Amino acid sequence: MILIFVSFSPTLLGANTIKISTGHWPPYLSEDLPGGGFVSQIIRESFESEGVDVDFAFLPWSRALAMTKSGKYQASAIWSCTESRSRDFLFSSPLLPYQYVFYHRAAEAFDWEALVELKGKKVGLTQDYSYGETLSDVIESGLVDADVTTSDAANFKKLLLGRIDLFPMDPVVGEAMIRNQFASQAYQLTFHPKPLRKAFYHVLFNAESAGLRQAFNDGLVTLRNNGRYQAIIEKAVAENSTPVTAQILEDKLVNWDAKAAPCSPPPAK
Repeated sequence: MILIFVSFSPTLLGANTIKISTGHWPPYLSEDLPGGGFVSQIIRESFESEGVDVDFAFLPWSRALAMTKSGKYQASAIWSCTESRSRDFLFSSPLLPYQYVFYHRAAEAFDWEALVELKGKKVGLTQDYSYGETLSDVIESGLVDADVTTSDAANFKKLLLGRIDLFPMDPVVGEAMIRNQFASQAYQLTFHPKPLRKAFYHVLFNAESAGLRQAFNDGLVTLRNNGRYQAIIEKAVAENSTPVTAQILEDKLVNWDAKAAPCSPPPAK
């Protein structure tokens, strides 16, 4: 009897497809948008350049994270780096820079350099969002008054009605929301260019998916080098912003340091 041992490759076992959980966050990510949103396109094409297909599942955000941790999905997109997440997941190389800026009513002059200049302002916040320790400290000190609501759209409505003075928001998402939901009132809203907070979004992977993380990182380098990354972003921003705003956002989203520090676990105590 001749025994033949077969070594199954990852491809034969179906490991050339990755299952990624994500949420609804246009124009970054949305099952209602072509390609699932422009970040979904970047992720998909990065993997495809390394021979890996992508299957996205759109879920509530908390569920997306929990089911990736449990192993139901191999990765989740997109997330900022926090200490708690870095203990449970492997983070990709930086995928896209982000910033939060203060939206305000265009008819009312607003400028700021330090948060102490916001004294007496009422700031709208969205439930379950993280705005950074700096703003949290100012709110806890009582310097500004926080008004928390359940959605970004509700905060824009409050801003238009004069019920809040400022609303910190990612301008990529903010501009798309204003264009699609508040088009007739868009002239009444603007944002200050100084960022309240800035960092990077990442794809996070469960502990068993280090090889897939490397494939994504390598594919992302390919997209940035061949110009495809820039083309995807420029098209998305142009479709969701005014020409002036699009130029500002394109520069911030495309021209960043490729050697930006990765998200790493904190040192053991």
